[in-house]
Amino acid sequence: MATTIAMRNEDYDDSPEQARTNGQQQWLLPNNPRDVCERTGLNWWAAVKLGQDGFLSFDPESTPHLAEGEETELRFIGSLVVGGCDPAMLGRMVESLRKPYSYDGNRIFYDWSARRWRLLPQRIMNPEVVFAEWVKQLKDEGDADTLLNLADEIAQALTTLKSPS
Repeated sequence: MATTIAMRNEDYDDSPEQARTNGQQQWLLPNNPRDVCERTGLNWWAAVKLGQDGFLSFDPESTPHLAEGEETELRFIGSLVVGGCDPAMLGRMVESLRKPYSYDGNRIFYDWSARRWRLLPQRIMNPEVVFAEWVKQLKDEGDADTLLNLADEIAQALTTLKSPS
């Protein structure tokens, strides 16, 4: 049975920079800015204004076809505007991000309490393999205390599963 678990580790790098597109990839069938605006619900005038105000690295009016980074940028910034950000709020929301704002909005979230963008936790495929590697690492490091704690937790979990409800 293949399962996934969320990575929870204090050493996890949650920098939103990992959610940036390289920006230079050209699409085989590139979209134009108006089509992207229509699909995201962004008013065309608002998109033009975003370009004029420096929130976009390109001018939507004079860009007939979008490269990957431009489309990602328009979708990201556009979704914030569609979500209700006025120019002042938008400025505050992106002040900690690097221009161009070509961030994949499906990979980052805004942490309101910390007032910063964070990378969404990655899913770990095949946690059994990750766990086995961790156990081997603990053994190689001679970390008997952690291995004993794990063994106790596993034994308790098995006891709970075997006991009648």
